[in-house]
Amino acid sequence: QSIFQAPRLVRVTAMTKLAVIGDIHAHFKYLDQVLDRIRKRRVDGILLVGDLGSHHLGQRRQRTPALDARYHASLDKLFQRLNGLRLPVCWVPGNHDLPDLRGDGGNIDHGSGTIGKLRIAGIGGAGPDDFGFCYEWEEDEIRARTLDPADVILSHCPPARTALDLEVGGRHVGSEAIRERAEAHVGFLVCGHIHEAVGAEQIGDCLCMNVGGLGLPYGRPQVGFIERGPDGDVATHEDLRSEEIQTWRRR
Repeated sequence: QSIFQAPRLVRVTAMTKLAVIGDIHAHFKYLDQVLDRIRKRRVDGILLVGDLGSHHLGQRRQRTPALDARYHASLDKLFQRLNGLRLPVCWVPGNHDLPDLRGDGGNIDHGSGTIGKLRIAGIGGAGPDDFGFCYEWEEDEIRARTLDPADVILSHCPPARTALDLEVGGRHVGSEAIRERAEAHVGFLVCGHIHEAVGAEQIGDCLCMNVGGLGLPYGRPQVGFIERGPDGDVATHEDLRSEEIQTWRRR
């Protein structure tokens, strides 16, 4: 039996619905549209897939105190907006974020949190490619992590060889280690990182969704929702520009 195998989930009688926001990159115009949409939905909380702050942080070798200050100021602005909704928030840092962010609470990288009836385990950063950004890892680092038992895996990086890690041009750039986690998981996996690879795909018993990005490149106002209720697990993506809504159900 895989060391990653999670226990099968029992049928629930109460519904939990979470909003999922993709790579924000401090794009507050789109974020404000997304938060307005969330206000109109009955949700129990919000998940952020990472790449939260401005690009001013840059690559590791380009960091300066001034760029760090601009980056942290963008995070303060982000969490002020989120706090206005008075909803619990769980998040992980992305590859453009710092790996040791504390933010305004809610960072579950290397840990977990609970919103409503759903337990969420976090995997921040991205790999396996190393482009010199602040939070990148190798596959074996993710394989060696202990992941708390959960209903939802909140991962910045998408699983490999899916529609969720497909760059423009047709190259798969996701993580095999994240895919292995999905193969052993029962429930949801939500991710981002590849802004243009919006969609959902089921791997084994895990319904995976890439909610897309708000920031450049390919950014647009869009938001995902995951819902668990008596009728099972459902993932939904809403494009606020085109008003297209896509829905997937875990089989």
